[in-house]
Amino acid sequence: MIQSKRAKFYSTYISRQNFALPDTIMFYILMNPKTAKLYQKLIKSCKYFFVKNPVLVISYLFYNCDKWFVDQKPFDLSKLTCKVWITDKLNLCSVKTGNQSILPSLMSKFYRCDAKDLLLSNQVLSFHDLSLLISSAKDISLYNISIKNKNGSNVALEKVIEIAVKAKSIVIHSNTGLTNTASKAFTELLKIPHFSQLDYFNMNNIPDTFDIEEFYTHMKENRKTKFDLKFVRSLSDAYKARLEEIVDEILTTEVLNYKPPLFRFHGLNFEKYMRLSDCSKKFV
Repeated sequence: MIQSKRAKFYSTYISRQNFALPDTIMFYILMNPKTAKLYQKLIKSCKYFFVKNPVLVISYLFYNCDKWFVDQKPFDLSKLTCKVWITDKLNLCSVKTGNQSILPSLMSKFYRCDAKDLLLSNQVLSFHDLSLLISSAKDISLYNISIKNKNGSNVALEKVIEIAVKAKSIVIHSNTGLTNTASKAFTELLKIPHFSQLDYFNMNNIPDTFDIEEFYTHMKENRKTKFDLKFVRSLSDAYKARLEEIVDEILTTEVLNYKPPLFRFHGLNFEKYMRLSDCSKKFV
């Protein structure tokens, strides 16, 4: 009879080990590894470490069309008996809007998430769970995401940016939740030190309650962030006129000392939009 890999692994496992350091110190090191690389060195050195703290280190975890993939290979997450540690990418792309079953099932299996690339689509999640996923992320994309406080209310955009301390690029596309809370929050965003250090910020469905004057002042002072903003179709005529004035000023300025934003709104002349797009592309 052919032994299973699990049975073969445990057949040579010795439960009692004699280490140079006290058992309490070795146990602390095992249960609190600083990096996934250190953890992998431990479990390669002795089976004891994996048995006492079984964790599967995964570079790229991807969910799409009701299927899980690990490093682009199909994977049955339901059969996993240990915790997972994500090191590079976590992409959850549900086609069902508001599907609440994916993340809770994943969070119960999480040991740690150090993903640098985080993409979440069509999810409802708690602010606590998001904080565990986002802290190491540099490239963050949130599509139709609803983030909830303990009392069930929507989490404000600035609270999400606040915990994205390592972010360099943030994309937020949503019809509810984050986009709505962003309308009056630009002042709050400016209070977050790392917001001004972003390389790229993209948001859609922005209403005319968004403080365009405060944004315009910040845009001209900040020479680091490229903004890509798409507004709702129902903007007031006065708000559209002000947006077009800003576009005209950008297009008629010979030398720009800031990264021009890309505005997308209904009613903007197509030729102006293309010129603005070309202008924006020059500032990478």
